[in-house]
Amino acid sequence: MQAGNCQQRRTDMRRCFRHSSAIRAGLVALAAQALSKFRRTGYAVVASAILPVVALPSSAAEAQQSLTVALYPYVPRIGQFQNAITTAWSQVQPNVRLKFINDESVWDGGYKRNPPAEADVYVFDAMYFEQFRANNYLVAMARNEIQDAADFLPYARKAVVANGKYYAIPQLGCANILFYDKNDTVVVNATTLGQLQTALNQCTFTSEIPPDRRGLMLDMAGGTTNATLYLDIAHSADGIYPLPQASQPNRDYLVNQKTMLNMSSFWNITAQNSDPYVRGVWFSQGYGRAFMGFTETMSRMTPDALATIGFKVMPLSNTTTNRPLFYVDAVGVNTTTVERGTRDLAVQLANVLTATDTVVASFEAPGPNTNPQYLMSVRHSVFHQLGQRYPLYERMYHLALSSNPVAFKLNADARAWVNSIAGTIRTEVRANYACGCDQNAPRPIMNSVDAQNVCPAVCNGHGGWSGQWTNQPPALRSACGCAACPVQGPQ
Repeated sequence: MQAGNCQQRRTDMRRCFRHSSAIRAGLVALAAQALSKFRRTGYAVVASAILPVVALPSSAAEAQQSLTVALYPYVPRIGQFQNAITTAWSQVQPNVRLKFINDESVWDGGYKRNPPAEADVYVFDAMYFEQFRANNYLVAMARNEIQDAADFLPYARKAVVANGKYYAIPQLGCANILFYDKNDTVVVNATTLGQLQTALNQCTFTSEIPPDRRGLMLDMAGGTTNATLYLDIAHSADGIYPLPQASQPNRDYLVNQKTMLNMSSFWNITAQNSDPYVRGVWFSQGYGRAFMGFTETMSRMTPDALATIGFKVMPLSNTTTNRPLFYVDAVGVNTTTVERGTRDLAVQLANVLTATDTVVASFEAPGPNTNPQYLMSVRHSVFHQLGQRYPLYERMYHLALSSNPVAFKLNADARAWVNSIAGTIRTEVRANYACGCDQNAPRPIMNSVDAQNVCPAVCNGHGGWSGQWTNQPPALRSACGCAACPVQGPQ
C-alpha cells in the first residue's frame, strides 16, 4: 500500500481534506462533497454555508487523529506486531497515530470479553464470529473494500463472509498439530489416534515433565481448551459441520479425549504453566516423545530440535476421511466506528493489519540467532515469502494446502455454550484417570529404603503409594508415585 493511497479512495475525501494544510485543497474537497451530496439527495448545498463550521487545521499537530487497535494477545512477540503495523500504517496515514490496547482484562481475543467500544479494530478468534456478528460488533464490508481477497486460503476467507459481505479480514491461522522427531517412523506413520496410542503407549510417566523421550505432552488445563478440543475430536470422528453444540457431551468423543490424557500424564495436561510454549522447550531439551500444540511453539525451540522436527495435523480419532478444523484469527472493524466517523479509516487500517508485507514483518525473525514467530498464515503470498527464508514455512504451507481444512466456528451462542459445558468436559475427561500422579515429598528421598519411609504418608490421601518414586531431574524435588489424582468437580 502506498502513501498516496488516501487520494485514491473516494471514501477518504473528507479525511484527506482534514489532513491537508492547503486551504485551496480543502475548498476543492468541500465542493466535491457538495456535489456528491447533491447527486445523492437532489438538494443543492452551498459551499459558503459549509465553510463557517469547518475548522481548517493550522498545524500538523492539530490535524492529527488516532485509532485504537486491540490485537490478538496470544502470540510469541506481540510487540513485533505493533512495530510492524505502526511502520506500515505511517506510510499510509502519517497523521493518524495508533493506540494499542495491551490489557487482557480489556481484550482477550473474544474468549471472555466483548470488543471494547474504544477499539476501532480488533483481532478475535473467529470461533466467535457468529456471536459478534449477531450482536452487532462487526461492520459489514463490501468485497471491493478487501485488498487481495483472492490471496486468502479458502477456509479462512469463507470463515468471515456472510450473505456476500465480509464481516472481518483473516490475519492468522492455527490448528492442533502433533510434533515429533521426523526420524521416529512409528509416530510418522501413525494416521489415527489408535495407531498413535500404540506407538506412544500409555501411563509411561506420572510427572509434569517426562523423564526422557517418552509419552505425549499437551495442554488440557483450561475450560475453553477442553471444550474446543472436544469439538475438534467430534468433527474428526463424524465430520458434522456446523459443529454440534449439544447440551451434554457425547461419551464417544470423551473416550478419545481420555485416550490422549492416558498417553500423557495428569500433571502435564493440567498444570497451569505461565509459558504457553513450554512443551516445545521441554521437547528441545530431550523430554517427551511427541507433543501437541500450535505451530508458533516452534518459535521457542532450539536449532537442533528444529532440524529434526516433524509435524502433522493431530489425529484425534480413528477416522481419516474428514477434513480437519483450523482456527482463524480475524480483524474486525467495530460498529462504534460508524458513530465516531472513523469507519473508513478503520477499514483501511484493517487491510494494513492483514497485508502481506505487514504480516511478513510481524512473523519474521527480528534478528540473527532468533526464530521467526512460526505463526500460521492465511495468505498464500505470506507463505511464499517466508518459505524462501525459513524452510519450515514451506512445510507449514504444504500442510495447510494438503489438509483442505474447514474453519473452527461456533454459532451465535458460542460463549454461552463453552461456559455451560467446559467444566463438565474437563471433569469427565480427568475422572478415573488410570495412571496415577506424582506428589511432592516433604523432604529429599535418598534411596529406595528411604522412599518406603516417606511415600506411604505422602500418598495416603491419593489412592496409596504405587511403589514408584524419583529424586532425579527434570523433577524439581523428590516425588512419590501415587495411585490417584486430585480430580475436581466442574468449574
